[in-house]
Amino acid sequence: MLSRVANSLYWMSRNVERAENNARILDVQLLQMIEAADEELIRDSDWKLIYEICASTETMEHIKSLPSYQEDQLVHYLAMEETNFNSVARCVRIVRENARISRDHIPDDYWEAWNDCYLALKEMDQQSCTVKEMRQFLEQVKLTSLITQGIVESAMPRGVPYQIIKIAKWLERAEKTARVLNVVCERTRERVLEAQSEDYYYWLAALRMTNGYNAYLKMNPPQMDPKKVLTFLIANTNFPRSIRYCLTHVRKAIDELEGGKISHYSWELYAKLDQLQEEFEEISIVELNSDEIMDFLNDFQNGCNEVGEIFSKTYYLSDSETKPRESSQSQSMGAKGITSMKYKVEHTNVFQYETIVDQSMNSIRLKPRTDECQRLLSYRADITPASLTKEHIDIWGNHVETFFIAEHHQHLEVKTTSIVSIQKSPFIHRIDYSPEMSAIFHSQLFREHYLAFLSNTAYTYLTIEQMSQVDRELGIMKNPVQYAIDVMEHIHQHFTYDGESTTVDTKAQESFDLRKGVCQDITHVMLGILRSKYIPARYVSGYLYVGENSALVGDAASHAWVEVMVPGIGWVGLDPTNNVEALENHIRVGVGRDYNDVSPVQGVYRGGSQSLDVKVSVSLMDQ
Repeated sequence: MLSRVANSLYWMSRNVERAENNARILDVQLLQMIEAADEELIRDSDWKLIYEICASTETMEHIKSLPSYQEDQLVHYLAMEETNFNSVARCVRIVRENARISRDHIPDDYWEAWNDCYLALKEMDQQSCTVKEMRQFLEQVKLTSLITQGIVESAMPRGVPYQIIKIAKWLERAEKTARVLNVVCERTRERVLEAQSEDYYYWLAALRMTNGYNAYLKMNPPQMDPKKVLTFLIANTNFPRSIRYCLTHVRKAIDELEGGKISHYSWELYAKLDQLQEEFEEISIVELNSDEIMDFLNDFQNGCNEVGEIFSKTYYLSDSETKPRESSQSQSMGAKGITSMKYKVEHTNVFQYETIVDQSMNSIRLKPRTDECQRLLSYRADITPASLTKEHIDIWGNHVETFFIAEHHQHLEVKTTSIVSIQKSPFIHRIDYSPEMSAIFHSQLFREHYLAFLSNTAYTYLTIEQMSQVDRELGIMKNPVQYAIDVMEHIHQHFTYDGESTTVDTKAQESFDLRKGVCQDITHVMLGILRSKYIPARYVSGYLYVGENSALVGDAASHAWVEVMVPGIGWVGLDPTNNVEALENHIRVGVGRDYNDVSPVQGVYRGGSQSLDVKVSVSLMDQ
């Protein structure tokens, strides 16, 4: 599985668990608000507890300092606030987005359940909804989480996607339980110092927040003994929200993922898990005082965060740079990890013939691809004169439609309309080129597998003298990932975008000497340089969305850019025309060795010369 697919599944699962946890915690608080009635001191203390678990006390104080402050605003921030990366509503949006992106890897029922929850959220007036309406939404989120967990268990094969989902779930759950207990221990200690007596109110809250109240009463006497509650939520091996239970299942899922073997790239992950397991073996909750328990929980929570970071690094998931800075909690991770856009693309080719054509045979490659980064939602081809098309997939995986026109005509129009959803591919600037990736890159198997994209063609060939000039300007290649970025930046600095200087038949060595051309020419030059260094690279044709006040160029017709094969990551796009990574603004249609493999329209006809007019429109749609 490509890392970007694993990334979507991982953050989908973590945010499912986060949404349920935060919905449950907030629902407990709303219930306790009713029980506390007008006891203002208790209510303030409760909100401090909730905000320390789900946000921060600084945020709570800021809300309370607002001139128009009402208690409902505290509820709204945790339940509905879009700027809060841990709000229940924001988590639901992230879940739905990641589920939509990875629909090919999850059961349909899973997607439909979260999509229904998202649609219910959209129908709410999130700015002015009542506490009662928010409680109904929280209840729906909890129910949807439980239903979709059942769907995963009953309908998913126990393959890689399943294990990724489970690892994310158990990590998120362990971290949240540790945080709840950490905050409850701190608040309880404060109350004991103030009142000089034990306070069991918060231990009851801790059990309710972790959905463990009923299970605890069935296994223990009906009393809130702090040590028994802590033992139950930390070390119980049978309760599925205890820290130890979660940690054990993280280890089991990773064993399944790795086939029970510790590899050179996964040893650090196993080492950290073993360390945490050993700490559990050595500790006895009953013998610890409150300070020692808090130290243990602090260390464990930090350990959970570290396991998550090592796991992300090991499998090339979103790194720490995607964490929002607005939240003080580590649990804000993943909110920005995925971005997607939806576009409508209209592409019209109009051929005007000098004389009447009595028949023509044509092939078009205008249907956008569906893969890990892109989903084709709808597509239509309208041909005038009317003709039926027959579709097949070529050797490069491109959609090819062929059609034959037998009647006389002097005008041919091919118009395609597509709606496409794009997900960001990995940030190539953030990829750490590891020794394992280097070993794969230099292996014979890697070169044999991507041989087609290592061999230069007539379009991409550069002379020895031209490559010597590149070496003088860029230096020796050490890291192929960084080298590809350097080539992109170098070409962008030294080449001018000029639609009049070249033709469709211009080759890379001509463009190199001219130092100008269109995106096709610039892409061919970059391909020639990369392939000369044995870096697998392919030509990509597609479309570019250019919004208002954008410096991007190349949206007037089809656009072209390069994709580089990064070991362990997959194909990553680089656009030398604009010196940017091909992310959510780039819509992929075809890939191949060069322009000749992906030409949008090809054909033969019997008649005189022709003229061609091309129009492309790319518009951003609402999600």
